[in-house]
Amino acid sequence: MVEFIIGAAVGAGGMLAKELFVDNNQNDNEMSKKKIGELSSENERLSNRNKESERQIEDLLAEIKKLRSQSKLSSDDRDDLFEELETVKAKNNKLEEQKEELNRKIKEYQLICDNYEQEISNLKKQ
Repeated sequence: MVEFIIGAAVGAGGMLAKELFVDNNQNDNEMSKKKIGELSSENERLSNRNKESERQIEDLLAEIKKLRSQSKLSSDDRDDLFEELETVKAKNNKLEEQKEELNRKIKEYQLICDNYEQEISNLKKQ
């Protein structure tokens, strides 16, 4: 009978251990599957976010390239306008000098004409 009680106790202990181990193992499997599913979802979400960020970076880099190109064109246009302004200033200075020269010649001619008029006037009086 002792053998029966010992066998029953060992059998019950084995059954209890089996139930705890198998149930724990099944619970661990279910929890592991759940964790893996959650981690997989999180990984996919982060991967999508990373891809979207990469697309945004590419768009921003393209915009920077476009703005640099526009800036270079603007800078080239500004340089061209500056050169044109310098050319116009030089031409204006030459025209100012010519104007001064012509004004001086006109004054000379007026003096000469005034002298001739005075001589003519003197000759008429004689």
